[in-house]
Amino acid sequence: MYDPAVQRAMLEKLVRWRRLPEGDLIAMLSPVARLRYRPEALDDLAWDGLIVLEHSGDERVVSITEAGEAWLQHQPAHGEHQPAHGEMSS
Repeated sequence: MYDPAVQRAMLEKLVRWRRLPEGDLIAMLSPVARLRYRPEALDDLAWDGLIVLEHSGDERVVSITEAGEAWLQHQPAHGEHQPAHGEMSS
């Protein structure tokens, strides 16, 4: 199941740390995000070009791309108001 909140949470961690082992990234998520996390989430982010997955030893290492940073800057945080069509933002 696709969960944009989990996607955003992972990208927010990666923006700060730049590169993390998959296990560390998952451990940094909130308890709710960890419950909603699915391994396919990282594959989807990689497919979209927002992260790069590399194998290092026995674990995948996750790095954010410039596209991932740009996506994060242009997506409103959970709970932020998005102006409706025709509505002016202040």
